Amino acid sequence: MNMTSFSTLQYSKELQAVGFSQSQAEVIAEGVGMNLNATHDFATKKELYEVRDHLDEKFNLLDEKFKHLDSKVSHLEEKIYCMADVLTSKLFNRLGGLMVACMSVGISAVAFFTRGIA
Repeated sequence: MNMTSFSTLQYSKELQAVGFSQSQAEVIAEGVGMNLNATHDFATKKELYEVRDHLDEKFNLLDEKFKHLDSKVSHLEEKIYCMADVLTSKLFNRLGGLMVACMSVGISAVAFFTRGIA
């Protein structure tokens, strides 16, 4: 914010020139000077708009990054579901093979023992 310089001494002299006492003029000039110094730290509308625009850009970049992450997570979820299906299929096939092997051993054992009895 651009500020012109303000002289409390000069303002006090101007107030005295129009009829204020020296003590009144000094108090008023000091108050105005303090007020001007306090408002020096305020942001202008232009500065606020610049900050808003900058934040909008940052939030847009974050939105893009979140969308990218979301797509990666979705892709990983698809892979996990696919792997679960593959693992289920493999487990089913192996258990089926194990059941067939057990049945074959059982049938062979029954056949062996029935021959021995006859």
